[in-house]
Amino acid sequence: MQRQSAIPIVLDASVLLNFVKIGRIELLGQIGTVVVLLDQVFDEVRRPDQRKAVEDAVAAGILDLQSVRNTVEVALFADLRADGRLGAGECAVLAVALTRGWVAGLQDKRACVEGQRRCKDLALCQTEDLVLELIQTGHLTLKEADGFLIEWAVKHRFKSKLTSFRKRYPPT
Repeated sequence: MQRQSAIPIVLDASVLLNFVKIGRIELLGQIGTVVVLLDQVFDEVRRPDQRKAVEDAVAAGILDLQSVRNTVEVALFADLRADGRLGAGECAVLAVALTRGWVAGLQDKRACVEGQRRCKDLALCQTEDLVLELIQTGHLTLKEADGFLIEWAVKHRFKSKLTSFRKRYPPT
């Protein structure tokens, strides 16, 4: 992860839903910075139970609901959407992160490549990076985090390249 904790993170649906699916969306409030949810990403959350969890997280202040709002962001969003390779959520995240200098929370490799093509210094993070930060700040144990990897793979079709967070954060 290439970020400083004070810089807001704007999340794509894949990263957001990885926490929702394991019933741990509240962990996003422990990241140590503002976690932003854009309207376009919120619109991608269609299952009623997941949508309710996200609405509750917004109401609790865990997620800050915002919009692609200024003309530069809107133009960049339209440009990113034009080739049809990225979804609306990924395009919105990139438009905001690139314009505001925020961290792009993306799981999609194509979106990450496009973002760094447009700005080589774009800060990116994925689900695993956020979990590592939660381990490092004492909000999760390695055992809990490794349990997430198993649950994501077995129940939710999210297969991380990591087989254990111990490989990235060995115990001292």
